[in-house]
Amino acid sequence: MARHDPILPNAAIIARREYLERIRSRLYRLSTLILMALAVGVALTPIALRYFDRARVDRIAVVAADDKLATGTIATANGIMNLAPPGIDAKDWAPPYVIERATSLDRALEDLAIGRLDAIIEVDRGADGQLDVTYWTNGAADGVKSQLAGFTALSVAILDWTSSLPPGSQLGTFHTPRFDTASLQGPVENGQAVDAVQIASRGFLGTVFVILMFITILIYGMWVATGVAAEKSSRVMELMISAASPRQLLIGKVIGIGGAGLTQYLAIAVPVMLVLALQDEIARAVLGPGGAGLPTGGLTIGLLAAYGLFFLLGFTLFALIYAAVGSFVSRPDDLQTLSLPLSLIAMAGYLCALLVLLGSTGAAARIPSFVPPLSPFAMLARLMVSNVQPWEVLLSIGILVATIALVAAATVRIYATGVLLYGQRPGIRAFIAAARRAG
Repeated sequence: MARHDPILPNAAIIARREYLERIRSRLYRLSTLILMALAVGVALTPIALRYFDRARVDRIAVVAADDKLATGTIATANGIMNLAPPGIDAKDWAPPYVIERATSLDRALEDLAIGRLDAIIEVDRGADGQLDVTYWTNGAADGVKSQLAGFTALSVAILDWTSSLPPGSQLGTFHTPRFDTASLQGPVENGQAVDAVQIASRGFLGTVFVILMFITILIYGMWVATGVAAEKSSRVMELMISAASPRQLLIGKVIGIGGAGLTQYLAIAVPVMLVLALQDEIARAVLGPGGAGLPTGGLTIGLLAAYGLFFLLGFTLFALIYAAVGSFVSRPDDLQTLSLPLSLIAMAGYLCALLVLLGSTGAAARIPSFVPPLSPFAMLARLMVSNVQPWEVLLSIGILVATIALVAAATVRIYATGVLLYGQRPGIRAFIAAARRAG
């Protein structure tokens, strides 16, 4: 009777595992490259949209029964809607709107419906002399064009009113006023208040940063919890716990799995950050002198550093908690039971940051920026769109670091007991009891 060599099956199993590991590694690298390409493509989307849209010229018709009123409306609309950006030579700049008169409203509406026109400004004078201005568009009103049309209507009304002055009261040429906004709570750079355009840019970037932080914490935090739960479900943890201390295993797990996730994240985020930081320069090179002014002009090295610091601290805090959760469940499938509260906490931080980015400056914005685990989200949002004193930033960082130290000490106790608990249904009470027994 032939004898079976037990080494051959073991060698086949090892070879199969090595083959699967190589496949997994290749898929990891491929997914990183695909995500990197997608992320960079999204960052370049504003430039691409401007590139394909720069040759577009919107046609706007002015309908008015009074010849003088129609001529004045066209001249005023050109002065407001076709104003060259600052620093751009008007000879090298193509106006984005062609504004011309239409004699029939019905015919203009037909052209608007089939796409020959993009908008109609109808100006009519009532019996009392008041002007009625209607802005027609095909579909939902465009925010920028409708606002420009509103400014045009106001300017036309002012000029029409001043034209009724006595003949000897001559006025100079009407000039479009410069308009700006200022906020007492706005951010300050080098002792000067940041202008409204950069504040809007920072609001856009702050939203992007907060969303990235929220998604990354959820995804890679679950990586840590799943890795711990998988080792425990395979009973490998019983061997590992005898070879190393719980503190060593916990720190190694957080650094190992968390570091692998962050490596993928950095491979995706660094090119995107570079594209965002250089987006104005790329726009000038692709679109010419008038291509700058994209929604990333407020990005600075200090804001990038703040994002990196608060992201790292926030991820460390949540990764420690996720590791404790992973050590407490008996199967990876049970993670959903205990990971939901963590997801809700992260969601609360995300919502607090959105309140700040939307303009909240009261206690609802200040208090969460000092309360972990909400502070990584809320303080980053405050730095993006408001004026934050240096002591506030240092206090927020200090509280967050102290919280990480306390959570790490508690997590080690939970981890030491949780990795050896099998067959128990995960619950909050059992979770707390296990932590007390570990002490």
